[in-house]
Amino acid sequence: MRYKLLDYQHEAAVGCLDRLRRARRDWQEDGSRSAFALSAITGAGKTVIATAVIEAVLHGSSDLGVDADLRATFLWVTDDPALNRQTRHKMLAGSDLLHPARLAVLDNDFLDSALGAGRVYFLNIQKLSKTSGLAQGGRNLRQFSMWEVLANTISGGDVDLCLVLDEAHRGMKTASDRKTIVQRLVTGTQGSNPPMPVVWGISATIDRFTTAMQGVTDRTMYPFVEVDIDKVRASGLVKDEIGVDEPGEQGTFSTTLLREATKSTLEYERRWAAYSAAQDEPEVLPVLVVQVADKASEAALTELIEVIESEWPGLGPSAVAHVFGEHERLHLGSRAVDWVPPESIQNDTDVRVVLAKQAISTGWDCPRAEVLYSERPARDVTYIAQIIGRMVRSPLAHRVTTDDALNSVACFLPHFDRSALDSIKAELEGTGRANGDLRVGATVAQVPKVFERNPNIDAAAFDVIHELPALPAPDVLANPLRRAKELARLLTDTASGDALMPSAGADLTKSLMAKLDGLAAQHAQQVEQNVEDLETAELLRAKMSIVGEELGSATRQVATHVADIERDTRKIVNRLKEGVGVDYFAYLVGKNPGEDPLDLRVRTAALLMIDGVNDEVEAEATKWVQERLAKSARAIKNTTGAERDAYRRVQEQTSSPERVTIDLRDNLSASTKNSDGEDLPTYRGHIYSDESGHFPLDLNTWERTVIEREIDDATFVAWYRNPSRTSPAALRIAHATETGGWATLLPDFIVVSRRSDGSLGASIIDPHSGHLSDSKAKLHALVDYAEQYGNEYVRIESLAANSDGELAVLDLQVPAVRDAIRNFDGDQVSAVYESEVAQPHS
Repeated sequence: MRYKLLDYQHEAAVGCLDRLRRARRDWQEDGSRSAFALSAITGAGKTVIATAVIEAVLHGSSDLGVDADLRATFLWVTDDPALNRQTRHKMLAGSDLLHPARLAVLDNDFLDSALGAGRVYFLNIQKLSKTSGLAQGGRNLRQFSMWEVLANTISGGDVDLCLVLDEAHRGMKTASDRKTIVQRLVTGTQGSNPPMPVVWGISATIDRFTTAMQGVTDRTMYPFVEVDIDKVRASGLVKDEIGVDEPGEQGTFSTTLLREATKSTLEYERRWAAYSAAQDEPEVLPVLVVQVADKASEAALTELIEVIESEWPGLGPSAVAHVFGEHERLHLGSRAVDWVPPESIQNDTDVRVVLAKQAISTGWDCPRAEVLYSERPARDVTYIAQIIGRMVRSPLAHRVTTDDALNSVACFLPHFDRSALDSIKAELEGTGRANGDLRVGATVAQVPKVFERNPNIDAAAFDVIHELPALPAPDVLANPLRRAKELARLLTDTASGDALMPSAGADLTKSLMAKLDGLAAQHAQQVEQNVEDLETAELLRAKMSIVGEELGSATRQVATHVADIERDTRKIVNRLKEGVGVDYFAYLVGKNPGEDPLDLRVRTAALLMIDGVNDEVEAEATKWVQERLAKSARAIKNTTGAERDAYRRVQEQTSSPERVTIDLRDNLSASTKNSDGEDLPTYRGHIYSDESGHFPLDLNTWERTVIEREIDDATFVAWYRNPSRTSPAALRIAHATETGGWATLLPDFIVVSRRSDGSLGASIIDPHSGHLSDSKAKLHALVDYAEQYGNEYVRIESLAANSDGELAVLDLQVPAVRDAIRNFDGDQVSAVYESEVAQPHS
């Protein structure tokens, strides 16, 4: 793969490969059919995951732990030829092993009698309709219909065929009178095509797919592979926020909001230009999407263009395009507007405004599209949500850590009211009538505004917050060797100046090789025993009389054939991830030039067979990473843009919690209205503010009481509303769950105050309900954090209301309070706030 898989993508790829392995085994051994699905929200990288899986199946992968399957082939099916074209393009861009000749688009020029092994065939289902040439045989040069081709492939015995249903929820509704084409592919038709051996569904939601598959007989459903939405959010591949503007009063405001949408697009352009220049990253040219009514007249379209042009001087002659079902050129006033394929918009930087009707096709993938103006009425919630869902990808494939405005999408909806806006929010959060189809990872913000750093507070407060210890939740599947190799690559990368550590790769290899040498010496006796086991085989001969009577048995040792040694030791050596096993074998060959390489491979395998050796090597890699991160900490903080994001990912790619800092942004985008459309109350002293020094927040009664008390304190300097979702800008406290996983506590407030000596210090102030199911786990997490890092804070306090309705405080800096919490064995920790260790809030 040319692309480096993120941890959650790697985990999903491993999961899919496991299902495919089981599916091929069941089909080859007993003809059992199967199905499974991959589910991930828009922007998670489903195609990247699928590409990694297919590349690994067809070519093998030591990193993903699979050998090449020479019999495998894939039939990739969608209901949209544009989506097929875009998927093929993404696969070619992402893989260095999947060559164009192996990625074939099925069309009328396909003449073979069966599908070949080692390929990916792309097919849109319309090509299998009764009137399509591909569905008919015996015409022109084609002797076989595609249905016959599929039957020949499945029954021929030379190829193991896997059907991939992209956007798998489509085409799975039951039909009363006839099967849909997708269902016919899956279940087969008597006398025509047999059922598909293996079905792999890929979609943002798989509920409809799994429901439909449950009605299919004689097919095993494997557990589906589901990507954690929080991991996608944390990756920065999708934007953090969808800002929605709608009229706040009765009236017609189409022109007003279209002007605002155009201004917003130009503001994005200005911010991207400044960011690209400052961070030395590719420039992003944002696109304005204008969604119009199905039967919009030429006059109405012309008026829209004239409004846009009045706010956007210098709009180029090819800057406006359309993606209507009618593909002809439009003449709107003095401007010629051409149709463009939706999938071409991302790379066609001349296009800056796109006219659309319903949903732009599922093949559309344009991270540059950052502003939507929609003239659709409120009843068209689904169409609007579909387009928004295609706009949430981050243009640079990572979160912007400086200008928070660039982590958002702007939507202007002149024909929406409050209830319709709630419907949009429900669709995007996965609770609407589309049943999760349109779910995205971004938060819906109402009439958002960008707030800059508050100039009225001591600037040193930002540094205090930045240096506080954050503990991101680790990933139990994070690979320390992959982490170490990625850090070595970053430290030696000279693309943007002098390398931080030019010899990092060699230094890492030296450390790992020395560790393996030490382990070989430590386990020398076991290594010799394993060498003997690999080079010899024990055969058992049972003796029986001609009537079946047992006469005893005997064993003897024979030398293992060199082919078996070669095969088995290669597998064992490859099992140590990221090629470290292969590196050690090469290291031994160089160190011992006179020895037989096969003997050295056997010794390498013999060492790696010992329980705990791999864990020891991974621990050495983690130690190396931690030492290099500490040594280069100052230089890493000075990196910017994509380079800084890459280092951040390495820092957080852990299998156990490790300390990081809080990356505060230069500004913060936030809602200014609540769900009822009312202005949010504002507060002074927040580290981000408007021109008057105020910041809007929707706080509950407890939170408001607490923060107003903090602001009124004589030592108060500033405060920060800790984000309610995990991000590099949040104070995160990872804690283990009862099920063996990890969860994250996000305390509500960080307050900066001035000590008596004039220095600044931070406090955690966390008001919450003690009755919630996870309150005990969160309180224990805060106790453990206070135990470890309390000396870096002025105060660490947890607050909740007692039975009298008054706020009580637990001072977690006090050892006796921490002990009382740990010793409390009840289910609801609210009782602790009633105990003698609690103090009244004052």
